[in-house]
Amino acid sequence: VYTQMLNRRGGIECDLTVTRLADDRFLLITGTAFGQHDLSWLRLHMPEDGSVLVEDVTSAHACLGLWGPRARVILQRVSRDDLSNEGFPYMTARRITVGYVPVLALRVTYVGELGWELYCPMEYGQGLWDTLWEAGEPEGMVPAGYRALDSLRLEKGYRYWSADVTPDDTPFEAGLGFAVRLDKGEFIGREALVRQKAEGIRRKLCCLTLADPTAVVIGKEPIRLRGSDQVIGWVTSGGYGYTVSQSIAYGYLPVEHAAVGTPLEVEILGERIEAVVAREPLWDPQGERIRA
Repeated sequence: VYTQMLNRRGGIECDLTVTRLADDRFLLITGTAFGQHDLSWLRLHMPEDGSVLVEDVTSAHACLGLWGPRARVILQRVSRDDLSNEGFPYMTARRITVGYVPVLALRVTYVGELGWELYCPMEYGQGLWDTLWEAGEPEGMVPAGYRALDSLRLEKGYRYWSADVTPDDTPFEAGLGFAVRLDKGEFIGREALVRQKAEGIRRKLCCLTLADPTAVVIGKEPIRLRGSDQVIGWVTSGGYGYTVSQSIAYGYLPVEHAAVGTPLEVEILGERIEAVVAREPLWDPQGERIRA
């Protein structure tokens, strides 16, 4: 599952996926830069009676992400396991073999395309890379760095912790209410979320598209209503979406100015660039590609 860990104000302290490995064992995957933060949060709030153990296994594993329309074709070339949509549905995990490499495969994505996160023991990392590279080259597979991932996740509307979601933002404000179950029992932040749901949110994380595709935000730029000098929000993150050919920005806006189509301006290096609140996600709004 994809979920968050909250503080008592309902703010998002951790943004991660949880994979159940056994009745009493779970694997938590978080952002590359946030492992120590999330580990500290877990240890601060775990029971003190010894009933829960937390172990950092980051250094024991290598991880490769394989995503794209041909991901299944490439992976199936080097694995005898059933990788069909029926045999390996979206948001599930299985242990498979890739070439000669033992792999824990998670069918999740941070780029909005069909694919898997592939985890193997660290000593198999080079072998996994070589196996996938040989299988993928004929299909046009290329290595992609973080900036490519960032562009793709913006198009898909995936949030980035420390920018789009922080300890000061709640799941309801961030558009992540689908990850909240208020009826499952007590959890840290539940009281604040119950209150916020009853009262309604006052601000909302919105997707903006800029009129000038060559104007690209980096974060913290002021957002104004078009023709007004009043700042109503700040850019949390943004970049150019190469698939949708648009300059994208995200930012929190008062709910009265968060409707799709609201005309805005984003100030970039002293220049006001026209923008508009867009319906998100910009790419594959029905999620058909990730569930293909």
